[in-house]
Amino acid sequence: MRFDDIWVAGTGGTLGERVPVERAVACGDYSAEAARSTGQVSVAMSRQAPPEMAVAAGRRAVKSAEDGGAAVGPDTFYLHSHSHFQGVDMWPAACWVAGELLGTELRGMPMSVQAASNGSLGALEIAATVLTARPETPSALITVADRFAPPADRWYLSPGMVFGDGAAAAVLTRGSGQLRLRSLVSETDATLEGLSRGDEPFRTAPQPGADMRGRTRAFLAHGGLSLKDVRRRSAERTRSVVTRALDEAGKSLDEIDWFVTPFVGRALHQDGFVRPFDGYTPRNTLLDLGLTTGHLGPADGLYALHHLIRDDLLAPGATVLVLGTGMGFTFSAAVLTREDTPCVR
Repeated sequence: MRFDDIWVAGTGGTLGERVPVERAVACGDYSAEAARSTGQVSVAMSRQAPPEMAVAAGRRAVKSAEDGGAAVGPDTFYLHSHSHFQGVDMWPAACWVAGELLGTELRGMPMSVQAASNGSLGALEIAATVLTARPETPSALITVADRFAPPADRWYLSPGMVFGDGAAAAVLTRGSGQLRLRSLVSETDATLEGLSRGDEPFRTAPQPGADMRGRTRAFLAHGGLSLKDVRRRSAERTRSVVTRALDEAGKSLDEIDWFVTPFVGRALHQDGFVRPFDGYTPRNTLLDLGLTTGHLGPADGLYALHHLIRDDLLAPGATVLVLGTGMGFTFSAAVLTREDTPCVR
């Protein structure tokens, strides 16, 4: 979808302590061979629960937006996204986070977006659509947060990456901001859904320590698709969402200044996100950042935007392409630009 007047007015982010991967290798938690394959240098590990991290990131985003003149308060539309346990079972984490950030009496309903690792762009798409459809809503706030503490095995939860702990947030407004959202496109290939389910039966209660790699192996063994098929279908959907998002934004791939992908290992970054575009070499990426944080679940996309803005890495007129994927299997692409002369509120 093309967006004509949706802006990122403020961002925030927080990470756990960055622990060197060599410690995990020395302890036997992670193999030296896997470390060489991914290129992972360190991984963010937090003692805070995800909602606590979401509040920390959200406060930074709200302050940044308000410093720029945005209105954030009880009328703000709010979404929280996560893919893992939020610290309390059967608990609406979104309501608590919203109460901490926007006040306890809200003129709206805080909601959680369940889009697995595609939560940043999933929530961004919903929030931007709501602002487009509801002129009376002054702003939208998004938080995303996850922690992959035991019994989750952050080192081997999914092939080609290591999972890190962190949170990110963004405030969306109309009129002006730090980045302009030009387009956002999502697609789903439900044929690949079984990669995260395998051949497990439906149960009446959750089981700790999900074996995601085992589920993938079971799917490849019995799902009728080969690994080559999975890679081909994923590449097709990645090319499709990027092509559509660029067309709707009036941009070409050669005009992209920052090519931002999920924070995965070096090999998966190349094979899953660069190689589908034959002969293309990104001008700038955040691969090296991700190799110090690990894959932050749904927070990668918004944390990447926060990093680019906080560290002043975007020249006036710069164009950013953000890619997202999530179990299910969903694919998203967003195009944002730093405008030289933004509108006046």
